[in-house]
Amino acid sequence: MNITINPGAATDDAAQIDSLVQSIEESAETLNNAIKNTIPSGIQTTWSETVRENWESYYTADVPEAMEEMKLSAANLRLAVEQALQYDQEQ
Repeated sequence: MNITINPGAATDDAAQIDSLVQSIEESAETLNNAIKNTIPSGIQTTWSETVRENWESYYTADVPEAMEEMKLSAANLRLAVEQALQYDQEQ
């Protein structure tokens, strides 16, 4: 089976993933700060408690997990390029 890897495109894709992850992390932090400032601790309404709890769960678990998976994808692209180039040089 022949696999063709375009090193330039793959490394560009990895860089775009890195940029996207950074942007999402910054935006999530901005949103987190806004939520904390808008719905401070101690407000005792069902709505505010639900929003805060859901956001904190999402922000502390789901977002970091997704960002790590995206970082791993970028690393895998880079590794594929390195290995393909190395294999090509051995041939």
